[in-house]
Amino acid sequence: MTTIHIPAMLRHLAGNQEQISISLPPGETRTVREVLQMLEPRFPGLHGALEVDGDVAVSVAVFIDEEQADLGLDAKISDSNSLIFAPPIVGGA
Repeated sequence: MTTIHIPAMLRHLAGNQEQISISLPPGETRTVREVLQMLEPRFPGLHGALEVDGDVAVSVAVFIDEEQADLGLDAKISDSNSLIFAPPIVGGA
């Protein structure tokens, strides 16, 4: 089971849930984009809030198992991964 963590600013699009679970076929991988497309019928608008012009919305960062996904929406996940959408981390001086 893949657990998807939703940032507070988008929970209204996810039925006010902090986490959503989705089953992926064992041993298979999907891109983050494909997972979002799978969620769209259940949570209309969530995909559009997280993907803008084919890329991750600037208001969120993608993490897989707490590691930032450099490939963004093209990153691969499997059924045992945790997918986290969080506000981006910006550095300071």
